[in-house]
Amino acid sequence: MKEKLMGIFFPKVCPLCERVIKSSGDVCEKCDISKFLIGRNRCYKCGKPLKGNDEILCGDCRKINHTFEKGVAVFEYKEEMKESVYRFKYGNQKAYGDFYGKIAAEKYGELLKRWQIDKIIPVPMYDKKKQKRGYNQAEEFGNRLGFYTGIETDNKSLIRIKDTIPQKGLSNEQRKMNMSDAFAVDVEKISNYKNVLLVDDIYTTGSTIDACSKILIMAGVEKVYFVCIATGMDK
Repeated sequence: MKEKLMGIFFPKVCPLCERVIKSSGDVCEKCDISKFLIGRNRCYKCGKPLKGNDEILCGDCRKINHTFEKGVAVFEYKEEMKESVYRFKYGNQKAYGDFYGKIAAEKYGELLKRWQIDKIIPVPMYDKKKQKRGYNQAEEFGNRLGFYTGIETDNKSLIRIKDTIPQKGLSNEQRKMNMSDAFAVDVEKISNYKNVLLVDDIYTTGSTIDACSKILIMAGVEKVYFVCIATGMDK
């Protein structure tokens, strides 16, 4: 009864177009998730979709020596998906985290088992920014991914100690400098993890994931993998 009343007064809306979802699906009847899902033709290292079938690595991964082991993204960052992620981050649409987590678990659940992930660790926000926004979108995504996969989420052992500026518009070198010394860890707790999964909203060049991976590995983690909600096509 309570769920029916909630559905009447607070109907579930499509995370892609914001129309009310009248069926039991994840999106409305007019939207198609499949056109945004990243296929098998993706970078072996970071999961970015590739243009050519004969390529193995994207342009960035051919130039950058990443500290993470490997990673994937769920959606290609384009069209309605860009707007969806924007609303998730800045429009107080925390409920989208369940949609992203569910699809990520369906798409990569078996892969995470092969990676033998011990803990899911969301990329942390700086405290003041989190307080202003009211939530960390990476935590919302990570918590729901953990729920659907059965992997425990650790939201406390990795913290952001530097108020970094937005990465958009920065060069690769500027991104790296921006993330330098931005994170700290609870070494005693982290050292008990063997393989961890970082989660974040958008993957661009990997500077944030690399910075987190570096300090996790220094603390005793053997391998760091990642899953992000979206990433762009390799240029």
